[in-house]
Amino acid sequence: MRLPAIGLALGVLLGLSFPLVAQQPFIAPSPVLIVPGQSLAGIVLGRSVRAVMTRLGPPAEVRTVRDGTLYVFARFGITVYGDGDVIRAISAANSLFRTPEGIGLGSSDADVRRVYGPQFTDVVVEGLQGVAYDHLGLAFGFDRGSVAVILVYTPHVEAQAAFISLPYVDNLKPFSPETEYMSLSGYLRYLVFQQSGLWLSYREAARIIRDQARVRG
Repeated sequence: MRLPAIGLALGVLLGLSFPLVAQQPFIAPSPVLIVPGQSLAGIVLGRSVRAVMTRLGPPAEVRTVRDGTLYVFARFGITVYGDGDVIRAISAANSLFRTPEGIGLGSSDADVRRVYGPQFTDVVVEGLQGVAYDHLGLAFGFDRGSVAVILVYTPHVEAQAAFISLPYVDNLKPFSPETEYMSLSGYLRYLVFQQSGLWLSYREAARIIRDQARVRG
């Protein structure tokens, strides 16, 4: 079953026993491989952001968010999350990249759960509702039930504003003092922005509210 994500902390350290897939040996970086907790497209966690720029060229966008800087290499569908010059997380929105198990953009929500198991946390990944496997250092953002973005980060370590745990707001009364007189979707967007510096789209916020209502029953 899903682990509830009701806190606002960045990432969740799960003190649970995980399947053998969590025990990943080091895999050499590859230009098309996504290695959970290690690398993406040959970009290795803990290495230099400047080295990435030397390889990929100048980023199309550089954006400051809470706890770090985003470097968007739009041509390659890659975003690097830096803490100073140190790479803390990497995301991909490019169908060429795959995990060793064959999961990539377009893979279904069900495929992700089948391959990586049920021990995940509900999160927001680059504005998309998704799931995070903190024990692996791997997170997925979904669009219409398919993988739309994949994030790699250090296992059991916060992903430097790359994603946030979803606050539970379905039990609140809209347009009341407890929601700062906002709608539920608006309040959810506000909470996410306060934690990450990133805005959810209105569509994703509404979808998350609907999912929370279904879980509540």
